[in-house]
Amino acid sequence: MGPLEVIIKRIKPNFFVRIYRGLAFSGTTIFGLCTIGGLVFALYSPQNFCWYYKILPLVIILFIGLSVAYARGKQKLLPSTLIDELSGENSYSVSFCSREGLREADEMTRPYYGTGFIPFDQIEQWRLKNEKGFVQINNKDGLLCACFVILGLESSFFDEFIAGKLTEHEIDGNVILPFDSMKREDRIYISGVVVRDPGNLRGGKRTRIMLWTMLEYFKKVFALRKTRALYAVGLTKEAEKLLHAMEFKIWGSKESRKDHSNLYRIDLDKETWLKMLTKVGIFSKMVSFSIDL
Repeated sequence: MGPLEVIIKRIKPNFFVRIYRGLAFSGTTIFGLCTIGGLVFALYSPQNFCWYYKILPLVIILFIGLSVAYARGKQKLLPSTLIDELSGENSYSVSFCSREGLREADEMTRPYYGTGFIPFDQIEQWRLKNEKGFVQINNKDGLLCACFVILGLESSFFDEFIAGKLTEHEIDGNVILPFDSMKREDRIYISGVVVRDPGNLRGGKRTRIMLWTMLEYFKKVFALRKTRALYAVGLTKEAEKLLHAMEFKIWGSKESRKDHSNLYRIDLDKETWLKMLTKVGIFSKMVSFSIDL
């Protein structure tokens, strides 16, 4: 996947536009009909043929050709819904989550996370312990488009969590490491990932914007000087599909875990980071960072 950084405008699908779009295909059709018609006319050409009978086949062929161009032109035009979804969002800003931004992002997760949903009061306690671990992405109109959370956890708790004996619901402010301590950790937990309207094309673009932002966050915070293990829980099928696409591997099966969800892991270093970037694309011209890391 490469970055999509173009503005697509709606073209009214009028008669002339559709003819133009289908002209190449109709030209092939007209050529074929003329060839067949010429052969038939050569085999059967009575001396008393009136001139208008000789012109009529040509008129019919041209009519068929224009009809084919008109029909073919409609197929080549981008659907209106696709235009609507891809246009209009070409500028995003990245900031640390505000209290209200986190509340909105938390509510966005409710329909997808099911029993894995974390109440706002609890996740707000996480944020207060490490505000620089909570990142939100807004479009130019201020609409919250995506959010993710990067955490360092107290070592003994993390051990039990990785073993599947503890769940996200048991994370509280006491086991969240401050930002400066998180930067030195070898194990990092990714949580609170959410994208607005993930099921359509615009949501797909926002997902890639979020992933690129997350990669930039990792580079700025950890500098990729040493290998770090990234962990994430696949709470939904969509999340697991995305984790597989980014080459995370199952580290703990859902059958053996208290939260009944697969735990994923990837070892992040410069090589892995570059491979992820190749998959996601570069969106530096579309995204502005207003955070100090």
